[in-house]
Amino acid sequence: MGNKDYKVLFEGKVLSGFDPDEVRARLKDLFSADDERMDRLFSGKAYAIRKPVSEREARKYEKAINKAGAECRIATMDGSRSLAPSHKDSSIEVPSDKDSSNKDSITAGTRPAKSIKKIPSFKSIQPFGRMGRCRFLALCWLVLAVDLVAWFLPEYLPQLVGGTVTIQETISMVLGIHSLALLIMVYITVTRLHDLERNGWLWLFVIIPVVNLLLILWLSFSRGSKLDNMYGERPPEPSGLTRAIGLYLPLSLMLAAGVGAWLNQELLVAYIQELPSTASNWAGLEYPL
Repeated sequence: MGNKDYKVLFEGKVLSGFDPDEVRARLKDLFSADDERMDRLFSGKAYAIRKPVSEREARKYEKAINKAGAECRIATMDGSRSLAPSHKDSSIEVPSDKDSSNKDSITAGTRPAKSIKKIPSFKSIQPFGRMGRCRFLALCWLVLAVDLVAWFLPEYLPQLVGGTVTIQETISMVLGIHSLALLIMVYITVTRLHDLERNGWLWLFVIIPVVNLLLILWLSFSRGSKLDNMYGERPPEPSGLTRAIGLYLPLSLMLAAGVGAWLNQELLVAYIQELPSTASNWAGLEYPL
């Protein structure tokens, strides 16, 4: 990933040939900023968009800002020097003073320095991309459905095929379906972590009881990066079907569960009171080999 020794500064500069009002509107959408924050961004003073970041991450932010029609500056955390902007045909680093954030040009006083190595395209070697919250929730429902099939398969499979399936074949199918659900869960967890600019190896918390529930809640409600990051471009907006499955369906089920619990409070209390005796009965059952 590289050392996070840089910060991305914006000084309200618009690239030549772009309309300032249009650039402001694009950046407002890109940063999800209100008018007050946009006024600060275009005040002419240096405003840190992101810090601390590696050079590779900083170039991603620079690319997105340039695409919107604006110019940013990548500087070291102590402000001792800045990197040459990538949209210009230059491969030098330019020195800058700590108090040079309000200068009219970031290229003033430049001198040749060591060449910057060309950064390889991270997208070409990154097997996982990024995933938004809504699509993540929708695929979580898919994982739950696949896993439920595995749980109920031993009970209903003999009825469907007429009892011609052996126990070993049933176990193999159940394990295969559970493995499929786990693979899907790993994939969507890694891509969601990438959207939050987190290391994909954090998916290992999925296999830890209780912690996995907290991880899923965090991934479900945390907002991802609004800019392109080192793991890929910003995820596309979810479709209507994705919103229905990932957002409206969970809300509807939670609402229905709440209403059902309220209307059947006595039955719910009685069921909770019977849980200890039911659990003890299950613990005392003996299964023939």
